[in-house]
Amino acid sequence: MTELSAPPLSAPANGNIPAVAAGPRIGHALPIGAAGFAWCSLALGLATLGVLSPAGAPVILAGTFFYGGIVQLVAGFFALAAGTTFAAAFLTAYGAFWIGYSAIEVYVVPHIVESVMSAPANAGLAKEVVAAQAAHTVTQSLGIFLIAWLVVTLIFTVVSLGTNAVTVTAFLLLDLTIVSLLVAYLGASAAGAPLSAALHIAGYAEIVLAGVAFYIVLAELVNETRGRALLPLFPLVRG
Repeated sequence: MTELSAPPLSAPANGNIPAVAAGPRIGHALPIGAAGFAWCSLALGLATLGVLSPAGAPVILAGTFFYGGIVQLVAGFFALAAGTTFAAAFLTAYGAFWIGYSAIEVYVVPHIVESVMSAPANAGLAKEVVAAQAAHTVTQSLGIFLIAWLVVTLIFTVVSLGTNAVTVTAFLLLDLTIVSLLVAYLGASAAGAPLSAALHIAGYAEIVLAGVAFYIVLAELVNETRGRALLPLFPLVRG
């Protein structure tokens, strides 16, 4: 936490030194943003494994937009103001990711499907063939989208080696999740069906990732509240 400097107080006429008012402080932003990321990872992991019905997707997307996206993005800005650049970098990055993911599911995917279905070049084709082409276009586009995010996540993984073992584990699980989704989407069938085995690996990795992220949130909050390290994070750099 970083204290913001308070405006200096002028000395009163009687010469008495006034009490210095405590300046405003920025709280610990990491557990706030990490909780949103953990929630989204758990919900998406369950959805990926087919535990949740596709009809309930709007409920999940509301959470990914507001909790995983907006809250995490705001937490990242507060982390930046507090001087914790690494926390600010990944909180704002994944806050933007969850906002983008929500927009893709709500607006972009339907637009792609509509564009392919209504393309003049596909006017003479059977509706089932065009629908399969649209689904394949969506999965391939998601694969390209995730390639860029894998690069960003790998950078954060390398940087996390200077933090603690639990954080490194979280980023490694995120790497595994993204790679599994890449294999599932880029290896999709001609009808756009992702590879089920890779998709299931991604789903289980997301759930484990959520558990690790929730532990980070719990440890950060408990350790700060109690003023000592009750729940270890196993720092990799001493001093």
